[in-house]
Amino acid sequence: MLVCLAVSGGLAQKAETQFDRSVDFSRYKTYAWREYNLTTQQNPQNEKLIEHSLVNAVNARLKADGLTESQNNPDFYVSYHGGSGMTHGASGSALKPHEVSNPSTMGTTFTSNTIPGSIPNVWVEMHGVVVFELTDAKSNTVVWSSTVSKKIKKPGRMPQNLDQETAKIAQVAFRKFPPKSRGK
Repeated sequence: MLVCLAVSGGLAQKAETQFDRSVDFSRYKTYAWREYNLTTQQNPQNEKLIEHSLVNAVNARLKADGLTESQNNPDFYVSYHGGSGMTHGASGSALKPHEVSNPSTMGTTFTSNTIPGSIPNVWVEMHGVVVFELTDAKSNTVVWSSTVSKKIKKPGRMPQNLDQETAKIAQVAFRKFPPKSRGK
C-alpha cells in the first residue's frame, strides 16, 4: 500500500493521527522496528527496495526528533503495513477506434452491447494507504498511529525518486509526532 502510495506519483498525501492522550511521549528516547509489510503492484525486488527506503525515511525522521534506534530494551516499537486498492471504478459505453481521438464522443453509460474490436471505456481510481503504529514496549499497547493515504496516478510504476517519495510519506505521517499530551 505504502509502496503504491509513495512511489506511484499522484496527488497530495493526507494523514490522520491518533494517540493515547494519557501517555507521556517525552519519556520515549529509543525505538526498534517490530514489523512492516507492504502489498503492492511491484515485483518482489522493487517491493523490498520500497520497504527499505520507507524504513530509512522513518529512521531519519525519528532521529531528527532526537530518538535513537536500539534493539536492546527500546521504549517503543515502530511498525507499518499498507497497500493499495481500487476505491472507485466507472465504465461507459465501449468506444469504437475512431471515437478515441474525439473525446466529445465518449459515452458515459455502460451497455452490454459491446462491439467486437471496440475499445473498453473504463476509469479506475486507485488509493494507497499506509498505517504506522507505535507500540509501548512495556505495556505492549499501541499508543500512537498515523494513517497516510494518497490517490495513485500510475499504479505499478516504480518511481525514479523513491527516496524522496518515501521521505515525503514519513514527513507527513510523523508531522504530529511526538504529540503534545498531558502525560501521567
